Amino acid sequence: MKYLFIFVFLFIGCKKNENTELAVIKVPTIVCDMCETTIKKAIFSNLEGVKDVTFDPEAKTVAVTYVPKQTNIETIEITITRAGYDANDRKRDPEAYENLPDCCKHQN
Repeated sequence: MKYLFIFVFLFIGCKKNENTELAVIKVPTIVCDMCETTIKKAIFSNLEGVKDVTFDPEAKTVAVTYVPKQTNIETIEITITRAGYDANDRKRDPEAYENLPDCCKHQN
């Protein structure tokens, strides 16, 4: 019984520290499913504390659920721009954009 109490206490204690926030980032330069794959890979590979990434291709937004003690919206935006996409008011990295597949290049 003592061990059960300790396990429950540790489980609840760990869960309390996992408060998350949701950032909805406007990414007007996403154009295809490959864009989604590229952005998800960049976010999950480079950032700690990201719990979920979802896309709304019609609204051209990326919703990121993250732990604020581990990352923040500015870092998420910068990571997206370094992958070659605009993120809110931040402009994409031109070199990263040129390295994107042709299907991902936004036509102005």
